[in-house]
Amino acid sequence: MRQKDNAPYSTLLRAESDETSSFSYIEPPFNFNHSDVAVYPAEVSGYFLLKSLSRRLRWDGLTGKRLLDFGCGVRFARTIVNLGLDIETYSGIDTNPEPIEWLRGNIKSPRFRFDHFDIPNAMYNPHARSVDAGILADAGFVGNDAACMFSVITHNNPNEAKKTFDMLYPCVMNGGAMYFTAFVDESVSDYIERDPTFKGHMCTYNPGFLLKMLSESGWRVSDIYPPSELAMTAFVCWKDVESDV
Repeated sequence: MRQKDNAPYSTLLRAESDETSSFSYIEPPFNFNHSDVAVYPAEVSGYFLLKSLSRRLRWDGLTGKRLLDFGCGVRFARTIVNLGLDIETYSGIDTNPEPIEWLRGNIKSPRFRFDHFDIPNAMYNPHARSVDAGILADAGFVGNDAACMFSVITHNNPNEAKKTFDMLYPCVMNGGAMYFTAFVDESVSDYIERDPTFKGHMCTYNPGFLLKMLSESGWRVSDIYPPSELAMTAFVCWKDVESDV
């Protein structure tokens, strides 16, 4: 049987959008990870942590999800771009303007948004003025499926942590989640600075005290995961759908 000729080249040629066809790679000149974690490429630790987050939130993956990363640094942006991960939107917030400026200048995809906020923190931003709990929502960070924080509450005293939980609550949709890591120790009475020589370095909480604080901010905690090689104790929190009754 005679083989049929292929269609003309012009009819076979396909075009894709820049978002799907272009190869993208970024190499931010920053590494904010702990030395024990920095031994791994950022994409390796980032991929592991994003997979853990998705699994623990009972997501099939990041496809179609809107994720707000508070204290973002550069790791997850680097992971999503360099590994070509599918996500609807990724929004990063940080008190450090340098990585935010770099990410804005080097990632042009509309799926990404990066913003600097001058939020006070005893360790990272001690001279900033107090901010209103609605500052993030007022800036348009709303409707996210989840907010996440890695190594943020680990450097927040109780006043800072409570403000952070309050700020993130309106940023997440009803039924959405907040996922964060923290230093916890049941032998601690409420809260302690584990490293008294370095303020904010190891903010350690009694888990019951932390749970009470989360409840006061409106969050319901469903699961707590023990520390792993790449992260501290992880909390899975939910913003329950409000009843009309």
